[in-house]
Parts: sequence; structure tokens; C-alpha cells
Amino acid sequence: MNRFIKIILSILLLLYPFKIFASQATLKINAEAAILMDAKTGTILYEKNAYKRYYPASITKLMTAYLAIKNLNPNDYITFSNHAVTSIDSQSSRIGMRVGEQLLVDQALHALLLDSANDVANALGEAVSGTTENFAQLMTKTAHDFGATSTNFANPHGLHNSHHYTTPYDMALITKAIYNNEYLREIMETPTYQIPSTNLSNKTIYLSQSHALMNPIRDSQRYRSDVILGKTGYTTPAGNTLVTVGKRDEVELIVVIMKGQLQNYYNDTNALLDYGFKSYTALNLNSPNEVITVAPLYSIQSGKLFEVANCEISTRDKITVVVRSNIYKKDLEVLMDLEENLRLGAKEGEVVGTITYMHNGKNLASSDLIISKINFKPATSLYNEPSVVKQSSIFNSDFFVVAIAGITLLFILTRQKKRNKSRF
Repeated sequence: MNRFIKIILSILLLLYPFKIFASQATLKINAEAAILMDAKTGTILYEKNAYKRYYPASITKLMTAYLAIKNLNPNDYITFSNHAVTSIDSQSSRIGMRVGEQLLVDQALHALLLDSANDVANALGEAVSGTTENFAQLMTKTAHDFGATSTNFANPHGLHNSHHYTTPYDMALITKAIYNNEYLREIMETPTYQIPSTNLSNKTIYLSQSHALMNPIRDSQRYRSDVILGKTGYTTPAGNTLVTVGKRDEVELIVVIMKGQLQNYYNDTNALLDYGFKSYTALNLNSPNEVITVAPLYSIQSGKLFEVANCEISTRDKITVVVRSNIYKKDLEVLMDLEENLRLGAKEGEVVGTITYMHNGKNLASSDLIISKINFKPATSLYNEPSVVKQSSIFNSDFFVVAIAGITLLFILTRQKKRNKSRF
């Protein structure tokens, strides 16, 4: 017996105004590779060479920061080892820490994400895993856990190593997994920051957010208030790399640029953000505890099903999807799988099915269906009439049981009589 009822509702676009939106064909992305992804669902809205491997350069440090704050306390101190200080090119991005010098983890993360300090990346990696080699293995494992399986990290900072690579798609997945960390976002939204004297130095270290779209002090013309996270990167083999997260109302977009050019990589990012915000919108499908349907709740009495209550069926969480701006809720296909014949004993909050929203055969969102409320019928009316939905038929009625018993007994007696006759 099929355990689920399947309800399919499909309504085509009729009598609704057509909205004009940007086309991918009008986009001119100069970088060799790029991706635009919906930050909530991971839906790809635009891609160019998104699955090809590239060197990430300093956008690597997003993963370093994530693992640092996951494993360290912001108020803990880290100490800079000889390896952390001397193993990197002295001409690369750094804040000039000395061997034995100490920073708070919070200060180190500001230096890492705002000023892209490579010596700080090494020190954080060592603080988490003991060595930068062990930390790189943890970075790679974590990336794979996020689904970024075409990624391999060889160091915490992103300076060139032929075994240190990722893809735009993988980098977007990594960003999707970590962008909701409010602590890291707060750091990246800080235009400037100062590190005062340390245990070995009396000088103040001045830091500035290097992502131009996030720093009105650095570049007031490029600054965008709808950009909430970002990280820059550059090496000669990698070219310019850039990760950016934009948020406008309920639409949150991830842009990754790889192998970009200095004169174009911010323009590429702006073009993709503008395209995404103009062409897509957030569509609210359901709110928590909003009643989607009502299902009867049954009790079994004398082999019959009696409806004793009705259950309000809802989703546990709010369901929002990002869709083209000319798509409405009524245009979606809805597939609802609901348990058949809910029985007495079911509880509020219990999962009793799923709901899936689709468009043109593509799964947009799925969610569990739960019993949000049970409304019992008055006790006097519970067992007056059996429900029209019956679990049983004549085959499990009292009459059927008695009839089978009688037939069986008659068969046994007849057979016994024949055996008695055969003895004579």
C-alpha cells in the first residue's frame, strides 16, 4: 500500500505582467573565470570557467580565518615562531612581526582579513594545528566537507604553490559555508583598525580594508553599502582574485573572480552583482507555522477508522528562494508527500511529510512538513459515525473471522470423516 498521498499543483504563467531583466548575453566579464551564486541555496546564476582549477592567492585567507575563529578564542594570544616570520617572502603582504612577538587572536584576524598579512596567516595556522603543513591538511579536509572537492590547500596564506589550487565554484561553496559567521563579517566590515603596542614593540600598526567595495575611506567612488563580505588576492601566477558577498533585501549573492585583471576585476564584480540584483528576486513561499493543509487524525475502534481530530500541517522554517524576477509563486509546481491516515498518538512538531517547490523541472526548495497544531473534536461526536476513510473491509471484520473459523472447522471434520471410512 502506498504510504504517501501525492498532490501535484502546477499553474502556468497567465495574466501577469512580464518584467524586463538583464540577460546573461549582455554581461561582459573580462576575468578568465567567474561565478555568481545564490548564497542561501547555492544556485548558480552565472558562471564562466567555474569548474576549472586556478590559484586563489590571498582569498585563501577566508578559510584560514574561519578555522582560526572556530578553534581559537578571540582573547587568546598567539606567538609568532621563526617559521611564521621567516618562511615567507619579505616583499609579500605582512605586518612585520618579530619572532616571539604576540598578538590577540582578534588582532591577528583583523590583520589577516583587512591587510592580508601572510606572517599572521602562518601564526594562526600554527596556533590551530601545530604546523602550517598540518593546518593546510585541515583546510583541505574542511573544504571537501563543504563540497569543494576540487580544492587543495598547501599553506594558510595563498602565496604561490603549484599544489595550492581551487575553482571558482569551490571558492563560492567555501564562502557560502562561512559567510554567515557574524564575527568575521564584522571584522571585514571595519574600514580601518589599529593594533597598539605588543610585548616586543611600542609602535602602532595601522590596518585598512583592502577590498575597495567595502571601504569608503579607501575608495569612496567604488564603495557599495550592499557589500557585506569580501577578500582580495593577487600573485603573478594567480592574477587578481576577488571574493565578494552582496546583500539587498533578502537576496544574498556570492561573486568569485579568478585570474582577473587589475583594471577590470572590480568592474566584473559590480557587473555580476548588478545583474543578480536586477534579474533575481527573493520569493517567500511559506512562513513558520503557516498552515499549508489540514489532515485528519484517526483512531481505530472495532476495526474501523474514526476521525478524532484534524491536524494543521506547516513547515518548521521559513522557505525563501531566489528566482527570476518574472516568476511568481503561482508559477511553481508544488509536490507534497504527506503520510496517509495519521493515527492517534501523533504529536505536534512531528515530521509527517515533505513539500517541494519546482520550476521547469528544477528543484528550488524542499522542507519537512510538521504537525503544527492538533484540533480535537468534541468527545460526544467521536464515535457516532465511522469515517469514510476505512482501514478495514470485510476481510478484517468479525464476520469474516467467524466465517473462516467455521470453514476451517468444517474442512477438518470432513477430512477426519473420510479417514475414518478408509479404515474399513
